[in-house]
Amino acid sequence: MVDTHDRALVRRLLGLAPAATHEPLDVRRRPAPSPPGAPDVAVEHVVLVTPDGEVPCWLLTPEQPRNVAVVAVHQHGGEFGRGKSEIAGIAGAPHLAYGLRTAQAGAVVVCPDLEGFEERQRGWTTDPAADEKLDAFHRVARGSSLQAQHTRDVAVATTWLREEVGAGSRLGIVGHSLGGQVALFSLAFDPRLSRGVVSCGAATVASLVRDRIPHNPAWFVPGLVPAGDLPALAAELRDQRVLVTAGGADPLFPADGVRDVLDAFAPGVCTGLPFDGGHELPADVLATAVEFLLAL
Repeated sequence: MVDTHDRALVRRLLGLAPAATHEPLDVRRRPAPSPPGAPDVAVEHVVLVTPDGEVPCWLLTPEQPRNVAVVAVHQHGGEFGRGKSEIAGIAGAPHLAYGLRTAQAGAVVVCPDLEGFEERQRGWTTDPAADEKLDAFHRVARGSSLQAQHTRDVAVATTWLREEVGAGSRLGIVGHSLGGQVALFSLAFDPRLSRGVVSCGAATVASLVRDRIPHNPAWFVPGLVPAGDLPALAAELRDQRVLVTAGGADPLFPADGVRDVLDAFAPGVCTGLPFDGGHELPADVLATAVEFLLAL
């Protein structure tokens, strides 16, 4: 079924044109070594040139790709020196290589660097966290947000990935923590994404503010709370399927805020996957997430 819902609320909050209008001006690509222990996955370094700058990515292609293509979005964790390479299994924590695991299961996967991470570090000062906050403040002063930048970059990657694999392939998205947050905004914004996994990345902003929980500055989109907060965005999803994982002891996402988001999805759209643990991506949860993304 074709989703004709115009996503007007999220487009207004982010100040963005429709998702399909965001496309690269140019693309540069070169082959790269396979990730350690994954000779069955071919890797390319891809740079998507946009009006706002360049978006470096890893493209992971399995030997026998299935009819699925996925955008994998990295975490935050204060790890500004690595972004796309961790989820591609090239550097960082092996248990967070969910882009690589998804590729090994048969999906073509693109892993972009978000603004401020790995190849996109700002380098304004010696404190990347302070740079991130300053960048977010500047964007708000101009009537935009850092979340709008992240969402636009993912839309550019989605447009390019769709061209790369062909319109017949199903498009999905997966992310953990900041990546889960960006995945949820992208699902609400972009109807081309038919399936997504939001790992430890969904709660109301109101609950974060109430409990004085420090989060990455992209969470705080001007006008979001009076517009209905994250539940209003969750309600935007149509003809999509989303898996939301949440640790029962996650200190960053209040349980009532998570429930409010889960309850807002239309019937049949969302599957909640609670687990005993904190702000993490356990191996069994990752296995379920990959199976969900690849399910026909």
